[in-house]
Amino acid sequence: MFTLLDLVNHYLGYFTTNSKVKGRIYTAVGAVGVWYLLYLAYRFFVNGRILRGSLLVAIFLVLLYFVILNVLYFFTKKTTKWDISPKIEQIVGQPHEESAQAATSVIIPANGLYERQDVMNGVIDSNLQQRTNIEAIAREMTDLNLIAQDYGHLGEQAQRQIIAQKGVINANHPGTILPYFDMQEADGTLTIFGGINQLQARELGNVSRVGLTPTDQALSHYRLAVASVVLTGGPSHVATRSELIDDQQPYQIRVEIAYMRRS
Repeated sequence: MFTLLDLVNHYLGYFTTNSKVKGRIYTAVGAVGVWYLLYLAYRFFVNGRILRGSLLVAIFLVLLYFVILNVLYFFTKKTTKWDISPKIEQIVGQPHEESAQAATSVIIPANGLYERQDVMNGVIDSNLQQRTNIEAIAREMTDLNLIAQDYGHLGEQAQRQIIAQKGVINANHPGTILPYFDMQEADGTLTIFGGINQLQARELGNVSRVGLTPTDQALSHYRLAVASVVLTGGPSHVATRSELIDDQQPYQIRVEIAYMRRS
Protein backbone atom coordinates (compact mmCIF):
# COMPACT_ATOMS: atom_id res chain seq x y z
CA MET A 1 0.00 0.00 0.00
CA PHE A 2 2.78 2.42 0.93
CA THR A 3 4.60 1.62 -2.32
CA LEU A 4 1.43 2.48 -4.25
CA LEU A 5 1.05 5.76 -2.35
CA ASP A 6 4.69 6.58 -3.11
CA LEU A 7 4.10 5.94 -6.82
CA VAL A 8 1.00 8.15 -6.77
CA ASN A 9 2.97 10.91 -5.03
CA HIS A 10 5.79 10.57 -7.58
CA TYR A 11 3.56 10.90 -10.62
CA LEU A 12 1.46 13.69 -9.12
CA GLY A 13 4.69 15.66 -8.94
CA TYR A 14 4.49 16.06 -12.72
CA PHE A 15 1.22 17.94 -12.38
CA THR A 16 0.19 21.11 -10.63
CA THR A 17 -2.57 19.98 -8.29
CA ASN A 18 -3.79 21.63 -5.12
CA SER A 19 -3.59 19.90 -1.77
CA LYS A 20 -7.31 19.04 -1.65
CA VAL A 21 -7.20 17.20 -4.98
CA LYS A 22 -4.11 15.30 -3.85
CA GLY A 23 -5.82 14.52 -0.55
CA ARG A 24 -8.81 13.01 -2.36
CA ILE A 25 -6.53 10.86 -4.52
CA TYR A 26 -4.51 9.66 -1.52
CA THR A 27 -7.73 8.93 0.38
CA ALA A 28 -9.11 6.82 -2.47
CA VAL A 29 -5.87 4.87 -2.84
CA GLY A 30 -5.55 4.46 0.93
CA ALA A 31 -9.12 3.17 1.21
CA VAL A 32 -8.36 0.41 -1.30
CA GLY A 33 -5.23 -0.51 0.62
CA VAL A 34 -7.07 -0.63 3.95
CA TRP A 35 -9.64 -3.13 2.67
CA TYR A 36 -6.84 -5.22 1.19
CA LEU A 37 -5.37 -5.31 4.68
CA LEU A 38 -8.64 -6.76 5.97
CA TYR A 39 -8.46 -9.42 3.26
CA LEU A 40 -4.95 -10.36 4.42
CA ALA A 41 -6.27 -10.66 7.98
CA TYR A 42 -9.00 -12.99 6.75
CA ARG A 43 -6.41 -15.18 5.02
CA PHE A 44 -4.41 -15.40 8.26
CA PHE A 45 -7.53 -16.51 10.14
CA VAL A 46 -8.28 -19.14 7.50
CA ASN A 47 -4.74 -20.51 7.88
CA GLY A 48 -5.06 -20.64 11.66
CA ARG A 49 -2.73 -17.71 12.41
CA ILE A 50 -5.07 -16.03 14.85
CA LEU A 51 -2.51 -13.67 16.46
CA ARG A 52 -1.29 -12.20 13.19
CA GLY A 53 -4.82 -11.97 11.87
CA SER A 54 -5.96 -10.14 15.01
CA LEU A 55 -3.04 -7.72 14.73
CA LEU A 56 -3.96 -6.91 11.13
CA VAL A 57 -7.60 -6.39 12.13
CA ALA A 58 -6.48 -3.91 14.81
CA ILE A 59 -4.33 -2.06 12.28
CA PHE A 60 -7.24 -2.13 9.81
CA LEU A 61 -9.58 -0.49 12.34
CA VAL A 62 -7.09 2.27 13.12
CA LEU A 63 -6.43 3.00 9.45
CA LEU A 64 -10.14 2.80 8.63
CA TYR A 65 -10.78 5.48 11.27
CA PHE A 66 -8.34 7.83 9.56
CA VAL A 67 -9.72 7.01 6.11
CA ILE A 68 -13.21 7.96 7.33
CA LEU A 69 -11.85 11.23 8.72
CA ASN A 70 -10.17 11.95 5.39
CA VAL A 71 -13.38 11.20 3.50
CA LEU A 72 -15.26 13.65 5.73
CA TYR A 73 -12.55 16.29 5.33
CA PHE A 74 -11.79 16.03 1.61
CA PHE A 75 -15.18 15.00 0.19
CA THR A 76 -17.73 16.67 2.49
CA LYS A 77 -18.09 19.67 4.76
CA LYS A 78 -19.06 17.54 7.75
CA THR A 79 -17.12 17.01 10.96
CA THR A 80 -17.35 14.49 13.77
CA LYS A 81 -16.89 14.79 17.51
CA TRP A 82 -14.63 11.73 17.35
CA ASP A 83 -12.03 13.62 15.29
CA ILE A 84 -8.71 13.67 17.20
CA SER A 85 -6.99 15.86 14.59
CA PRO A 86 -7.21 19.04 16.74
CA LYS A 87 -5.41 17.25 19.58
CA ILE A 88 -2.73 16.00 17.20
CA GLU A 89 -2.37 19.52 15.79
CA GLN A 90 -1.85 20.89 19.29
CA ILE A 91 0.99 18.43 19.80
CA VAL A 92 2.72 19.08 16.46
CA GLY A 93 1.21 22.49 15.80
CA GLN A 94 4.35 24.59 15.73
CA PRO A 95 5.62 23.37 12.34
CA HIS A 96 2.13 23.94 10.92
CA GLU A 97 2.11 27.51 12.19
CA GLU A 98 5.57 28.11 10.79
CA SER A 99 4.54 26.74 7.41
CA ALA A 100 1.53 29.04 7.37
CA GLN A 101 3.75 31.99 8.22
CA ALA A 102 6.13 31.11 5.40
CA ALA A 103 3.28 30.83 2.92
CA THR A 104 2.38 34.50 3.44
CA SER A 105 5.72 35.60 1.96
CA VAL A 106 4.94 34.35 -1.58
CA ILE A 107 5.80 36.94 -4.25
CA ILE A 108 3.27 37.41 -7.05
CA PRO A 109 4.84 37.32 -10.55
CA ALA A 110 4.76 40.68 -12.31
CA ASN A 111 3.88 39.33 -15.77
CA GLY A 112 0.46 37.88 -14.99
CA LEU A 113 -1.56 35.50 -12.85
CA TYR A 114 -2.92 32.16 -14.01
CA GLU A 115 -5.39 29.65 -12.62
CA ARG A 116 -3.57 26.73 -11.01
CA GLN A 117 -5.33 24.22 -13.25
CA ASP A 118 -3.89 26.06 -16.29
CA VAL A 119 -0.26 25.75 -15.17
CA MET A 120 2.15 22.84 -15.34
CA ASN A 121 5.76 22.34 -14.31
CA GLY A 122 8.32 22.61 -17.08
CA VAL A 123 11.27 20.23 -17.30
CA ILE A 124 14.39 22.31 -17.92
CA ASP A 125 17.67 21.21 -19.50
CA SER A 126 20.59 23.59 -18.94
CA ASN A 127 23.98 23.29 -20.60
CA LEU A 128 27.24 24.40 -18.97
CA GLN A 129 26.95 28.01 -20.14
CA GLN A 130 23.33 28.26 -19.03
CA ARG A 131 24.19 26.81 -15.60
CA THR A 132 26.99 29.38 -15.35
CA ASN A 133 24.44 32.10 -16.14
CA ILE A 134 22.17 30.84 -13.36
CA GLU A 135 25.04 30.99 -10.87
CA ALA A 136 25.89 34.53 -12.03
CA ILE A 137 22.31 35.70 -11.55
CA ALA A 138 22.25 34.12 -8.10
CA ARG A 139 25.37 36.10 -7.13
CA GLU A 140 23.85 39.33 -8.45
CA MET A 141 20.62 38.74 -6.55
CA THR A 142 22.58 37.90 -3.38
CA ASP A 143 24.57 41.14 -3.69
CA LEU A 144 21.28 43.04 -3.98
CA ASN A 145 19.82 41.21 -0.95
CA LEU A 146 17.05 39.75 -3.09
CA ILE A 147 17.49 36.19 -1.84
CA ALA A 148 16.15 35.30 1.61
CA GLN A 149 18.42 33.19 3.81
CA ASP A 150 15.99 32.38 6.63
CA TYR A 151 14.78 28.91 5.57
CA GLY A 152 11.24 30.20 5.18
CA HIS A 153 11.10 31.05 8.92
CA LEU A 154 10.86 27.31 9.61
CA GLY A 155 12.11 25.75 12.83
CA GLU A 156 14.23 22.64 12.99
CA GLN A 157 11.33 20.19 13.13
CA ALA A 158 9.59 21.72 10.13
CA GLN A 159 12.86 21.75 8.20
CA ARG A 160 13.38 18.08 9.00
CA GLN A 161 9.97 17.28 7.53
CA ILE A 162 10.95 18.90 4.24
CA ILE A 163 14.39 17.28 4.27
CA ALA A 164 12.71 13.89 4.77
CA GLN A 165 10.79 14.46 1.53
CA LYS A 166 13.40 16.20 -0.62
CA GLY A 167 16.74 15.36 1.02
CA VAL A 168 17.63 19.02 1.55
CA ILE A 169 16.08 22.40 2.33
CA ASN A 170 17.44 25.58 0.77
CA ALA A 171 17.99 28.75 2.77
CA ASN A 172 15.69 30.60 0.35
CA HIS A 173 12.89 28.02 0.73
CA PRO A 174 10.50 27.78 -1.08
CA GLY A 175 12.52 29.64 -3.72
CA THR A 176 13.09 33.16 -5.03
CA ILE A 177 11.26 34.37 -8.11
CA LEU A 178 13.50 36.11 -10.64
CA PRO A 179 12.97 39.88 -11.03
CA TYR A 180 12.72 39.39 -14.79
CA PHE A 181 12.02 36.27 -16.84
CA ASP A 182 10.82 35.41 -20.32
CA MET A 183 10.37 32.44 -22.64
CA GLN A 184 11.15 32.59 -26.35
CA GLU A 185 10.51 30.08 -29.14
CA ALA A 186 12.91 29.48 -32.02
CA ASP A 187 12.61 26.53 -34.44
CA GLY A 188 10.47 24.55 -32.02
CA THR A 189 12.80 25.16 -29.06
CA LEU A 190 11.59 27.02 -25.97
CA THR A 191 14.36 28.92 -24.20
CA ILE A 192 14.04 30.45 -20.75
CA PHE A 193 15.67 33.84 -20.14
CA GLY A 194 16.03 35.64 -16.84
CA GLY A 195 17.98 38.17 -14.86
CA ILE A 196 17.89 41.28 -12.72
CA ASN A 197 16.14 43.11 -15.55
CA GLN A 198 15.41 42.71 -19.26
CA LEU A 199 18.65 44.39 -20.35
CA GLN A 200 20.73 41.95 -18.28
CA ALA A 201 18.74 38.83 -19.09
CA ARG A 202 20.65 35.64 -19.89
CA GLU A 203 19.79 32.22 -21.27
CA LEU A 204 18.99 29.85 -18.40
CA GLY A 205 17.81 26.65 -20.06
CA ASN A 206 15.60 24.97 -22.63
CA VAL A 207 12.17 23.48 -21.93
CA SER A 208 12.27 19.78 -22.82
CA ARG A 209 8.82 18.90 -21.47
CA VAL A 210 5.67 20.66 -20.34
CA GLY A 211 4.31 18.37 -17.66
CA LEU A 212 4.66 14.94 -19.26
CA THR A 213 4.35 16.23 -22.83
CA PRO A 214 7.39 16.79 -25.07
CA THR A 215 7.78 20.44 -25.98
CA ASP A 216 7.18 20.02 -29.72
CA GLN A 217 3.88 18.25 -29.07
CA ALA A 218 2.84 20.83 -26.49
CA LEU A 219 3.56 23.65 -28.96
CA SER A 220 1.41 22.03 -31.63
CA HIS A 221 -1.63 21.72 -29.37
CA TYR A 222 -1.34 24.63 -26.91
CA ARG A 223 -0.41 28.25 -26.59
CA LEU A 224 2.32 28.43 -23.95
CA ALA A 225 3.55 31.20 -21.67
CA VAL A 226 6.01 31.19 -18.80
CA ALA A 227 4.13 31.73 -15.53
CA SER A 228 7.08 31.83 -13.12
CA VAL A 229 10.81 31.19 -12.92
CA VAL A 230 12.02 30.50 -9.40
CA LEU A 231 15.63 30.27 -8.24
CA THR A 232 16.45 27.40 -5.87
CA GLY A 233 19.66 26.03 -4.39
CA GLY A 234 22.58 27.76 -2.70
CA PRO A 235 23.15 27.59 1.08
CA SER A 236 21.11 24.69 2.47
CA HIS A 237 20.56 22.35 5.39
CA VAL A 238 20.77 18.57 5.45
CA ALA A 239 19.89 16.51 8.49
CA THR A 240 21.82 14.15 10.70
CA ARG A 241 20.26 12.30 13.61
CA SER A 242 21.29 14.99 16.07
CA GLU A 243 21.37 18.26 14.15
CA LEU A 244 20.97 20.17 10.91
CA ILE A 245 24.24 20.85 9.13
CA ASP A 246 25.11 23.42 6.48
CA ASP A 247 25.42 22.38 2.86
CA GLN A 248 25.86 24.09 -0.51
CA GLN A 249 23.65 23.13 -3.45
CA PRO A 250 24.08 24.25 -7.07
CA TYR A 251 21.63 26.95 -8.08
CA GLN A 252 18.84 25.82 -10.39
CA ILE A 253 15.62 27.21 -11.79
CA ARG A 254 12.12 25.84 -11.36
CA VAL A 255 9.75 26.86 -14.14
CA GLU A 256 5.96 26.85 -14.36
CA ILE A 257 4.33 27.14 -17.77
CA ALA A 258 0.77 28.26 -18.46
CA TYR A 259 -1.08 26.66 -21.35
CA MET A 260 -4.23 27.24 -23.39
CA ARG A 261 -5.54 24.90 -26.08
CA ARG A 262 -5.25 26.31 -29.58
CA SER A 263 -8.57 27.07 -31.24
